[in-house]
Amino acid sequence: MNQWFNLAATCKILVFGLLVGGLLPALFAVGVRVNVAGNGVPAVADGTTGARRPLMVALSWAIFLLVLAVAVIGVLFIARDFLGHHLGWYLLGAKRG
Repeated sequence: MNQWFNLAATCKILVFGLLVGGLLPALFAVGVRVNVAGNGVPAVADGTTGARRPLMVALSWAIFLLVLAVAVIGVLFIARDFLGHHLGWYLLGAKRG
């Protein structure tokens, strides 16, 4: 298009932002719901709880770890050249030199 506007790159950024900005919070919410279902929340007004499901709790923690890993990798990707220049950590394709 123009010299100062690249439509293809803008669309890629928009799609990536929508995926990460919408998918990660939704995945975290699924992890919360799975954790609640696995811990045996009170099912009725008298306070009795359902059975505890350790597999559901383990699945929720795996979802939380996945969300955390994606967030940390995203921050490292954004700061990769800074970390390479100042700390000598050339991660995720940082430029050397």
